[in-house]
Amino acid sequence: MEDLIDKMKLLKYETEFANEFNMKPFPRHYFAIPTNPGEQFHMFVVTAAWLIRKGKKKFDTPQESDDPNATISNILDYVRRLGVAIEFPPNRLKQGYGEHVVFVLDRLADYALKINNFLWDQPQEQDEEEVVEEENGSGDELDLEQVEEEMAAQYGSDDEYDKDFFNLNVQTITPHVSQMRADVLESDADAEAWKIEVERVIPRLKLAMKPDPRDWRSRLQLLSKYSASVSNTISSSRTMLQKISTDIEKNMERVETREKYLNSQLSGLLTQYSKTQEQLKQVEEKYSKFSVGIEERNHKLNQLNDEIQCIKNELDERSLNMTDGTPLVNLKKVLIRIKGELTLMDVRIGVASHILLQARMKQSTALQHLLLANSTAIAR
Repeated sequence: MEDLIDKMKLLKYETEFANEFNMKPFPRHYFAIPTNPGEQFHMFVVTAAWLIRKGKKKFDTPQESDDPNATISNILDYVRRLGVAIEFPPNRLKQGYGEHVVFVLDRLADYALKINNFLWDQPQEQDEEEVVEEENGSGDELDLEQVEEEMAAQYGSDDEYDKDFFNLNVQTITPHVSQMRADVLESDADAEAWKIEVERVIPRLKLAMKPDPRDWRSRLQLLSKYSASVSNTISSSRTMLQKISTDIEKNMERVETREKYLNSQLSGLLTQYSKTQEQLKQVEEKYSKFSVGIEERNHKLNQLNDEIQCIKNELDERSLNMTDGTPLVNLKKVLIRIKGELTLMDVRIGVASHILLQARMKQSTALQHLLLANSTAIAR
């Protein structure tokens, strides 16, 4: 994961990616450990899309509303086109973290660096000082680093030195030379006490140097050690390896012989199997043709069934209408009402004819009186 972050930094992800999506850079182990699977999955697909675009390919930034399966499929298709073998199921990427997520992003980052013509510089080795190792003695040992730190602390500041410390000249030194020589010539040290003091100080004067694995001497020593161990073991292992090689050759010969025997025994069965395969293909072709005809006939049968069902529904409705007596009752009621109306009409006609007859009788009586009166008048 840290290598991936370093590669993304080389692709200027801290400036371009962060400014494009308005977010802070990822922690160094963001895609390695689970924190928020939903957020991690979204950031994974967004980062993958950005790395693909850094590889000079068109790839739209996925949205949260997009189908995750389709997004993962598009990313894996692009990775496969780079020649990378995908040996894990795509649903491992849905969790947004883990080894497979880091693997996909790392391959995309490598391809983006390659497209952008990024070249890795050769590592520069620093010059190492030669270190003299001494045997570790018993008792207290003096650590060289600790001594250097103490000396630096003691003489670290120039202000702590006496101003007259470096103000040395011949006039100040010369008067003491004769006295110093006299003190050296006449020693008053106790030899026994001096010997005890030397024995006490000797263990503390030994330096404990920390071994440096980058030192060529330690590496040369390891090479010599490994070479000696290989030389010691090669003689004993050579006979074992030769025996294993002989056993392997014998087993290979047995396997070849058995394979030839099986091929000779199964040749007829293989021929029969191939013929059966051809027959099966022919039968499958016929079945496919017949299945098409069956589907058409089934479709027609379904249409006929629908028509028959419609006819049955109409017949049921008509039979219900025929067996239902409600229309007949209604018809009888209408006839009774018509008869009543006819009777009423006859009565009205009789009344009208009576009135008309009475009117005619009155009119005829009036005419008779009028004629009688006229005739009487004429007679007078």
